[in-house]
Formats: sequence, structure tokens, C-alpha cells
Amino acid sequence: MTSEDKFSREEPIMTRSRLPLVVLMILGAWFIIHTAGAVSLTIDYPSPNETTMAEMRDFYVTGAIPAGITTPGDVRIEVFSGASAVGTPVRTLESHVDPLTGTTPLSAIAADYPNGSAKGTVMVPDLVSEPGGLLETWNKVIVTPEYYSGLVLGGATKQFDTTYTDRDGRPLHDLVAGEFTIRVTGLSGDLHGLTAEKQITLGKTHAALGRFSPPAQVNRLTAFARENGYRTYIDSFPGYFFWNNTGYVIPGRWVRNNAIEVVNDCPGTTVDTVGAAENDLFLYNIRNTSATYTIETSTLIRTGMVDSPQTVYHYYTAGEPVYTYTARENGSRVSFNSTLSTLAHGDRLALTRAELRMENDSDPIVDLADTTQKRLDLLPGDGIDVESDETCLLYGVVAPIPAPVVPGPSGKDGTPTNRIASIEWTLVDAGGAAVANSTIPVELGRRTDPAKPSEITTSLYEFGGAIGTGTPPGRYTLSIKGLDETGTAVDGTTEEVPLCIDATPTPTPEPNTNHLVSGRIEVEDYDLGGEGVAYHDTTAGNEGGVYRQDDVDIEMTGGEKTPNVGWVRDGEWLCYTTNVTQSGNYTVTARVASPHSGRQITLSVAGGDTASIAVPDTGSFATFANVTVPIHLTAGTHSLVLTFFGDGQNIDWLTFTQETVPIKIVPGGSGIPLDLNGDGWYEDVNGNGVFDFHDVVLFFNQMDWIEANEPVAGFDFNGNGRIDFNDIVTVFNEV
Repeated sequence: MTSEDKFSREEPIMTRSRLPLVVLMILGAWFIIHTAGAVSLTIDYPSPNETTMAEMRDFYVTGAIPAGITTPGDVRIEVFSGASAVGTPVRTLESHVDPLTGTTPLSAIAADYPNGSAKGTVMVPDLVSEPGGLLETWNKVIVTPEYYSGLVLGGATKQFDTTYTDRDGRPLHDLVAGEFTIRVTGLSGDLHGLTAEKQITLGKTHAALGRFSPPAQVNRLTAFARENGYRTYIDSFPGYFFWNNTGYVIPGRWVRNNAIEVVNDCPGTTVDTVGAAENDLFLYNIRNTSATYTIETSTLIRTGMVDSPQTVYHYYTAGEPVYTYTARENGSRVSFNSTLSTLAHGDRLALTRAELRMENDSDPIVDLADTTQKRLDLLPGDGIDVESDETCLLYGVVAPIPAPVVPGPSGKDGTPTNRIASIEWTLVDAGGAAVANSTIPVELGRRTDPAKPSEITTSLYEFGGAIGTGTPPGRYTLSIKGLDETGTAVDGTTEEVPLCIDATPTPTPEPNTNHLVSGRIEVEDYDLGGEGVAYHDTTAGNEGGVYRQDDVDIEMTGGEKTPNVGWVRDGEWLCYTTNVTQSGNYTVTARVASPHSGRQITLSVAGGDTASIAVPDTGSFATFANVTVPIHLTAGTHSLVLTFFGDGQNIDWLTFTQETVPIKIVPGGSGIPLDLNGDGWYEDVNGNGVFDFHDVVLFFNQMDWIEANEPVAGFDFNGNGRIDFNDIVTVFNEV
């Protein structure tokens, strides 16, 4: 669940969603300044979603200094055992501020601390040395004009730069499983008399692990964790303190705390033990310098949990959380959310996709901004058909394997000494003779930032490479196996795939009818041209037997009184030639039915936008419902492609209605919102002719009003079909 640190080789855990956190902090401060009411003290961290932690975890107690306070004063932080702040606290910490400024003086900070490094500030609780000394626990509270923060030691790092005693020299007891209450009290200055409380729980956690990069992966990983009640780690780990864009890093502390959230091997835990550890790891974009690899994956391997049934490996069935490409069949730009799948226990390899590109285009580096046309096979394990003028690139993922781990500086990080390092493939003809053989390295390169095309990250558990190049036409069996660093075959990595290379030319679709947009498209009126040209259908014949006699399955249902497409299988698609009469924002209404949940249809237009239609569970294949999504279209003749994700969904028709909701002045703005760069989005929310941070603030403040009163497509900055917090993050990043 980590990504790289912009300052060093490892990513700051607490800033894996740094931009959204910064947005929240800045906007939160703005609202405090502009909202009347009594001053109150808050505990911002641990944040609401991170109040359950591993046994013996260290943690920060941090909060913003309320607006209007100029001389904060001293703060006491207490931790009580139980669900209320009663009895004797098990931890007590106090700041010692300069009475004139009400903040911690720089003289109280061990700025020359040898076991850490500043990332813009040394004003962190870990470095408080006066009074008492650097190794004391009770003095670890800092107060600045912006925030207060205290370091509470739970036992994970009790042998690292600490006496692990209270103010009277008594040894501290480890914070093992149970409920605890944090109380923060202002003791002097403007904070005097203010208090705040928060409950936390220490015990067994179930983590969703993976890189927090790129943004599409962040969204999928965090959504998966929320849906399943699993932990992700956004707050600052102790020893990796950050506030806004500045912080301080102490590897000896934060690495240990990160590691025990994966597998807790601290002696003395009561429920959070090695054998009880449960983790879900996303095999995506894991690079060798990321904490996902050097700490989290290495911990799974080091503690013997890498092959445990309690360690589950996930992968995207198309290889990317959101896959975008240009279809060779019709030139349309296609984008869809890839389904998340799981490796069966004992299985260490999965094929994700085959890309059929123009001949001699064999560069496997993933670049979703690339507009080179290709065909896509999302079920390569069922067989791959390669045309004579195409190059086939095969992609997949592998799982970590047991191996010795070379310890890192903290003792809890490290580097595994073995992994699945290459994929050996062999093409065997009908007579059993091997006609081609080679290997693909397991080190897939990926461009994740279109603004930095030369910046390529390498993933240790993904592969991609050309197969069968130069092989004569014919039918073959593709045999695959994974090899470790020594060239030894690894159990659970063998696959055999039918592969056909022929000389069939690539035809193009022909319009079946004149589809005007705005207007209605009957889905059964897809283009002419047959399989692989006007449609892709995985079963022979028309199951419904009505309207058209090809392989697309069409039925007539009594309720709809018109033909509809049914018997849909995952990965099938239909193509339509459309004439868009006017550029603009449109509302697409899809008439759909399914007795299943989680089905999706992606609508993509060559040279235009894409839209994802979430098909609801309507109760049956005969019970239809309307689903609407926004899309931006440009005038002209375009190929429109419907791609189906998930079996068992029906669709009758689509209507396109141009958005006619007038743009209005947003409350608090000075004029009608403006689209300053002509991209269809109204980023100048306050209408003053300038795009700046004031637009972000107004958008955040009036998000509900905008959704109810403005055309959604004009303010859906991230293009997910709705107005939500992700749009704020997107527009904030553009300021």
C-alpha cells in the first residue's frame, strides 16, 4: 500500500494520499477561518479511518491549532485503558513551550539527531530533547503555530532510542490488545482549558497492501479496503512525520511500525500474532525500492506468511486498474475499469491480456497515453488468434515466493534473495515439435505520468513481452512456466494456451443504419462486418434466434416489445457508426437488465470521451431499468463501441440527449463559471476569468449545490460520471 517518497528511495507512508490530505487540511483551515463559533481543540490523527491499529503500535496524536489562536500554550496528552478517560493513564506526555510564544522553542529540538533526516522541518515530537533528554518518553509533545503533535510509544520500538520509562523512571507496560481513550488538554496560553478525546483500538488488523501509485491504483485499492473493512495506512507512521509538505523521517521507528501492521512478530502480543496475520496484496506496480516491497512483501516472506492461505494475492484481469487503448478494429479510444481477480491458493501466475499490435511493434512498456492501434484479448488463457501482420505481446502477473531475506538497516525491512525472475515460453506445433522458444523478464516497465514520458517504473511481479514473432502461420500450443533467479521452474506457474497464427486480413465495419446523435440507437442495430469487425461474440449462433442471423444473441421480450441483446459474455463488444450533429455534453440513457450486481458496460467513442454504465441488479433479465451517464462528444462521424464486462446482462437501447442545463452563477461566485481552455469543464468556478485556488475552495464549499443545479458533465473533472471529492483533488492538482 505504498509508493515512492519524492525525497528518497522509499515512499512516505503517511503521504500515500498526500494531495487529498493536503486539500482537506487547506480547505479545513479555510472553513475554520470563515466559520463563526467557539474555538475547539481537535484530534485529527489518528484519523477516523485509522483508529484500529496493531498491538504495541506507536502512534502520533496530532491536531491543528484552531484559527485565531496566536499563542497556543502547553498541551498534555494522556492515554487511558478502556473506552473512557477515567482512572490512571497508561501514557502521559506534556509539551514545554516558550511562554512568550506559546510554541516549542527550537532549542528544545535535537536538530542534529543522527538517525533521521529532515524533509523540510525538524519540528517533530520525536526530536524533543528538553527538558529531560532525547531518550525520554514523557516529553515527546511539540506545539507549533500550525499544529500540536505527540509521540506515544506502544512497545514496537522500545529498544530504539528510548528509555521506555515514565517521568518517574518506571518501566512502561506495552500497549497490547484492547480499547484505549486519548485525551488532549490545553494547559496554558490560548489553548488553556480546551480538551478533546478520541477512542482507539489495538489488536489484530487485516491489511490491504499495495502501491499508492498511480492514482487509479490508489482509488481501486482504497475502495477495496473500504468495501471489505480492511486497513490501509494513510496517517503518518511514527518516525515518518509529515504536515502539509514538510516532515521528518526516522527509518528505525517507522519501518518497524509499518512491518508489524503486516505481520506482528513483537514478543508479548496477545491476539495479533504471526499465525493470525491476514493480508491482501495487490500485485501491481511494485518496484524494488518501494516500501510495499522492502517492508511489506519482505515481511510476508521473512515471517513465513508468503504462502499462507491468509495471504491473498489480487491482480487486475486486464493488467491495469483502468485500461485505455485505441482499438485497431475501428479506431475508437476505449477505456474501462479492469475486474479485480484473485490467485487461487498455490497458483503463482496469471495471464492478464494479449495485445495484438502492428507487425514489429514489440515494445512491452505500458503507456496508457499511447494512441497506437491494437487489438486486445482479455481472455488469453482461452486461446490467442494472431493475424499475419500482427505482433503478439503477452502480459501477466506472478506472486512472491519463499526465500531468505537479507535484513535492511531496521531489521524489519529487507530484500528477498529469490523471486520469479523470468517467464519461459515455447511454441509447440501439432506434431509436438518446439518451433520457437524464449524468455520474458519479470520486470514490466510502465509510464504512469504522461507529463514525464522518459520516467519509467519497473514492476517486480508483472511481465510483458512478445511471443511467436516470425513464426509461420499455423496452430500451436503456447507452453509457459515461471523460472526463479537460478533458472529453476517454480511450482504453480505453468500454463498451456492454444495459439493460432494465420493470414486473415483485417476488415473494417460498415454502417448498418444512420445513427444520429442526439437520438436513439437500438442496440441490435450494430454495424455490418461480422465477428471481430462489427462485433465480438464468444458463442456461435444467435441464441435468441430473432432479428439478425449472426453470432450476436438477440431476443424479443414481451415487456420491451422490441428486440434486445442478451446472453452477454464478459469481453464481448458491439460497434456502431454514429453521426454526432453537434459538439457538447450529452446524457446517455441505457435501457439495461440483469439479475446480477457488479456488471458494467463501457461506451467509447473514437476521437471522443468514454463513459462507464454500471448495470444494476434489476431482478431478472426481463426487468429493464434506465441508467444515465454523462459523456462529452465532438461533432462528426465516429465509431461507438459498447464493451461488456461481466456475464449475464441485457441491453435494449441507448439515447443521447444534449445537455441543456444552463450554466448558473455558483453561490459565492462573481460570475457564470467559465471553461477557460475549451476542454468542456468549467474550472473557473467563481467566474472571475482566472483559474486559481479560490475556485477549488468554492467548488468544495458548493459541491452539493453544483451537482443539483449545474450540468454534471461540466464539473465532473475526473470523468467518473459524478461530482465527488475526487473531482476536488483533480482540479486542485491543476491549480
